[in-house]
Amino acid sequence: MVIVISDDPDETALEPLPAISRPYPLPELPPGRVFVEGLDTDVPPRSGSVFVLEDADIFDEYHYRAQSIVCSFRTPFQNVTIADTYSFGRALFLDGAIQSAEDDEALYHELLVHPAMLMHDNPRQVLIIGGGEGATLREVLAYRDVTRAVMVDIDRDVVDCCREHLGTWNYGAFTDPRAELHYRDGRDYVETTDELFDVIIIDVVDMLDNGPAQHLYTKEFYRSLRGCLRDGGILVVQALEFSSCNYKGHTALRRTLQTAFTKVSSYQVPIPSFLAMWGFILASDWLDPEEENAARLDQLIDARLGDDWLEHATGAFIMSRFCFDKETGFLLGLAGPVLEDGVAFIPPPDVHTVDDGMRQLPALADE
Repeated sequence: MVIVISDDPDETALEPLPAISRPYPLPELPPGRVFVEGLDTDVPPRSGSVFVLEDADIFDEYHYRAQSIVCSFRTPFQNVTIADTYSFGRALFLDGAIQSAEDDEALYHELLVHPAMLMHDNPRQVLIIGGGEGATLREVLAYRDVTRAVMVDIDRDVVDCCREHLGTWNYGAFTDPRAELHYRDGRDYVETTDELFDVIIIDVVDMLDNGPAQHLYTKEFYRSLRGCLRDGGILVVQALEFSSCNYKGHTALRRTLQTAFTKVSSYQVPIPSFLAMWGFILASDWLDPEEENAARLDQLIDARLGDDWLEHATGAFIMSRFCFDKETGFLLGLAGPVLEDGVAFIPPPDVHTVDDGMRQLPALADE
């Protein structure tokens, strides 16, 4: 649960700090970019500070210092808080976990949406499960050739709140005539529709806690999703924190997807506001991202989106996200549990290297 802490409950906002005087000229910026003065980090914290406590991790807690709390309430499904943080701008928290932050949401959503959309030959009809902020919908509708984007989110209250307070997340995507919104359980929609889609994007809360959202991560659900894809279709899943330090949830999702699809590829990107490396998974019966190349992706970006839409993604950057360090690659290939309906997810034990104290520096090994 998100907890708001303040030593002065009547003070929910801090005064802006004065501008910093610099003894050097600032460089010229290209059109569309401006300088904004940051915080003076030499000024000590003041009384009356407001924090949002992120307690989604069962061991660690993270405090996001905020200028103000925009709104905080409970829907029939979850706790919702939107706060203006100092480090990452306006941010959305659901049930104690940060979901999206102003300063880096474009990085997350570009990496969620565009590898699948660019690698598909002609994505015209797209299904989004989740994505309440509207940013996933925004990135999908940036494609001129998309004729219909169906977004299914269970929580209308969250969507309405995001439409009111997170306008720069959606750029009017909710009112685009190609957008179609359904407020219902995503699995129920998938299992009852007879429609087919070119790309399906799963952008739901990142919880493998054997709670209500877990039915959107099981092999039964992924097999239903496969039935909603046209030939040549691609599924992309936001796939939890993923690094050599935190990999068990991601690798379980990868193994689970492999029960439904013949081609499954992981990729990752560091998201600053998440304080973590974040994982994604592409699944299909044909796509091998290693056969792609950066130059072709750049050509597709220019043809489908133009050269000024994306803030972060380039062909080379996208391709680099599918490369892993040695340890992460090893952990990614381990066998383990898959996620099933009605079966609790029990993470496998940790893997450690045995150190017998006999290792030598390579330069001394031959002496």
